[in-house]
Amino acid sequence: MLIDKLAKLNGVNHDQILLGDGSGEILKLCAETFTGPQNGKLVAADPTFEAILNNASANGAEVVKVPLTSNFQHDLPKMLDSAKAGLIYICNPNNPTASITPRDELRDLIATTPPQTTILVDEAYFHYADSPDYDSVIALVKDHPNLIVSRTFSKIYGMAGLRCGYCVAQKETIDRLRRNQMWDSVNCMALAAATASLDDLDHVPNGQRLNREAKTFVISELDKMGYEQIPVAPLIQAMKQRKVHVGRLFPALPNHMRLTIGKKNEMESFVSAFKQVTA
Repeated sequence: MLIDKLAKLNGVNHDQILLGDGSGEILKLCAETFTGPQNGKLVAADPTFEAILNNASANGAEVVKVPLTSNFQHDLPKMLDSAKAGLIYICNPNNPTASITPRDELRDLIATTPPQTTILVDEAYFHYADSPDYDSVIALVKDHPNLIVSRTFSKIYGMAGLRCGYCVAQKETIDRLRRNQMWDSVNCMALAAATASLDDLDHVPNGQRLNREAKTFVISELDKMGYEQIPVAPLIQAMKQRKVHVGRLFPALPNHMRLTIGKKNEMESFVSAFKQVTA
């Protein structure tokens, strides 16, 4: 039932959907299927969501990290030049930078990538992308056998603990991925919760509205304070002492702090603690 709903939602066939134990399992399956000594390297941005880099490395693959551009976007030409078969991973919007890869540039990459190189576009944060320059690439799957798009119920649907995700690809690609999947990877409670989430048509727009309001509030407060050079590691620790946990330090961005947008009252607590530690 869930696969049928997802197929209808995304305008694809039932056999073009593969469920996973969160999108994390989908990423792991892609690394196991399309990287390694026999299949090729993994090419990813730096920084980006790190799980698939670890998966590919454990699979014996060379991992190539391509630095983001100066405005924190994926450097797609360099990523394509570095590919030479294997798997290109694009997290869009990117984690941890929240930056997007413009739709036209991503479409050009998909159109020019050799068929022997697989492209995985991770759209975990799809529902939070509000830029007019952003678009999902699920519609392109029908014309590109080497394209996989992953989604998750962990973000806007709030199901991170229950673990349910999926990917969209052509049937032959789905069949290849399924060979490496463990049996019954998605538990029955996750299936029930994901199905109910899709039936609740107000869930996503309400979540988007609340997130947008909380984000606008935080940005407004930080703008009032101005942008200052702050040692990030001591700042993270000082926030933790005030029971506010921000994102961990990313080695590739040592002077940046990752902040997850939560509920309005949580963001008020963040702003209050942030003002105290930066005063």
